[in-house]
Amino acid sequence: MTAIVCDSCGKQVPGARREVNYFTILDKDICESCRDELLDTTKQQMRARQPYSFKEYYEFLTRNLAKATSR
Repeated sequence: MTAIVCDSCGKQVPGARREVNYFTILDKDICESCRDELLDTTKQQMRARQPYSFKEYYEFLTRNLAKATSR
């Protein structure tokens, strides 16, 4: 059994199963609640930038993920 620790909040993910209760985004493992928070933050930022491109979305996602995992 592998122990997975969320790179954002630092909590251990019990019974870790990829794409079920933890997710790997840009080489970072994050729990489901942190993933939801990351995607919601990115979505709110992108709403103000219509029309937008995938490149802009990727840049915002990368920046938000870096902020979340640097804590």
